[in-house]
Amino acid sequence: MKAAIVSGKNRLEVADISMPQPGAYDCLVKIDACAVCTGTDSTIISGAFPWPQKYPFVLGHESTGLVIEVGEKVRNFKIGQRVTRPGAVMAGEERDGLSSQWGGYAQYGMVRDIEAASEDGAEANGMLKISRVPLPDDVDPISAALSVNQREILSVVRRIELNADSKVLVIGTGYNGLLFSLFCKHFGAGQVVVIGNPVFESVAKSLYRADAFVDYRDPQSRTLALNLVGTPTHVIDAVGTTDSVKFAQTLLSEKTAFGCYGVHHFNETAAVRDGIAQSHPQINMSTDEPNTVTEWYTLWKQGFFDQLYDRVMPFEQIGEAFASLARREVVKIVLEIK
Repeated sequence: MKAAIVSGKNRLEVADISMPQPGAYDCLVKIDACAVCTGTDSTIISGAFPWPQKYPFVLGHESTGLVIEVGEKVRNFKIGQRVTRPGAVMAGEERDGLSSQWGGYAQYGMVRDIEAASEDGAEANGMLKISRVPLPDDVDPISAALSVNQREILSVVRRIELNADSKVLVIGTGYNGLLFSLFCKHFGAGQVVVIGNPVFESVAKSLYRADAFVDYRDPQSRTLALNLVGTPTHVIDAVGTTDSVKFAQTLLSEKTAFGCYGVHHFNETAAVRDGIAQSHPQINMSTDEPNTVTEWYTLWKQGFFDQLYDRVMPFEQIGEAFASLARREVVKIVLEIK
């Protein structure tokens, strides 16, 4: 079967690997789509991901597919169900000389019935808990792949106490930043201003409900943003670089809550983030993706996520997909895997 392999820094190729062999608690999945995560995937490919990675590995974490086989001890999945985050090599594991960066860019993968394994006293990799909840049967492959990222941000924003008096500054115009804008407005924020690449100003306002936009390259970007909102109640950094975190720091007033979702320079920004944590309220950025399925599905049925992607491309064009994203031609691409 085909899978996207990263064999070294900036070395990505589609290659043949062996089929996964499900164990007693595993489900074999025919993967049919995987969305491209511009931030995480690109950072991993470039070798800049802040956590260790062992080459070669199978890439991809926004995958989806249908269960086609279940192990004899599986109790919480069944054949025909649509699942998310299946991996050809599952997170935290290795096989045939390949390690995993979630392993979703592949024709086949697996999910594990981690709850059944835990109940039986078997060793259960906690990293696999995130894929434990199937999606409803009528969700199509493209929407299902996109739901991974959408449910991540939904799970964060729904915990934030937002109302008509909330004034939110969002740094970043990647998919995460734009979803923060969308969900903050959905949950009642009175004003949301996105600070980012002006290429995406129109889409930020039209599709992701930003009230205003500031070009991050403008020398007066800080002044412009603060003039729009006055004193921000929340500042969200969806980029996580040294520059973006330091810029976020300049936007904070005494009672402004801060959260950093981006991890580009996670280690380098630790001291600054720790300093902010000691002096400002913190936004809880931990995700609870599995428990948002019902809420996400209700919104999906209402058409809430319509048009929130740019292209569907064949898996074999994965290199061009990353190139298009790097050129800032698009915000979100889904790869169709046959």
